[in-house]
Amino acid sequence: MGVSGSGKTTLGRGLSAHYGFPFLDADDFHTPEAKAKMASGEGLTDADRAPWLARLKAALDESAAKSGGVVLACSALKASYRTTLGGPQTGFVFLDVPPEVLRSRLEERQGSYAKVSLLPSQLAALEEPDAGDALTVHVKADEDADLVLADALRQLDAVSGE
Repeated sequence: MGVSGSGKTTLGRGLSAHYGFPFLDADDFHTPEAKAKMASGEGLTDADRAPWLARLKAALDESAAKSGGVVLACSALKASYRTTLGGPQTGFVFLDVPPEVLRSRLEERQGSYAKVSLLPSQLAALEEPDAGDALTVHVKADEDADLVLADALRQLDAVSGE
């Protein structure tokens, strides 16, 4: 979880490959209208996000039931969103990235509706999780994606006792 440009999809794919679970990207569950709204730089409201969160929860439950687990890349910006998506076997990894790094990544990003103009609304909506609610990976400006994955796996292994 994290704001646009934090590396959720990259980390999610890495976790999916490591654990052998299916990967879902929450961006694939947005309606064309929601994507257009975000592409214009306007953040989604809670009312905009409610049906999207319901679709995500249904997909999570279905995928987990079929495969025993699933990895979802999702902003999950607010605690209430994480509550909606969560369950007894759900864990969150928060990608904490400095705003200037996010800005740079989004300025370089090609082909996405989530452009740098969306960043202020994402940061304003973000409710950083408490330590007991998510693992936090602090991402440095020049950090390689493999190092971010290794940090997340180390923390996940520590929690699971491996």
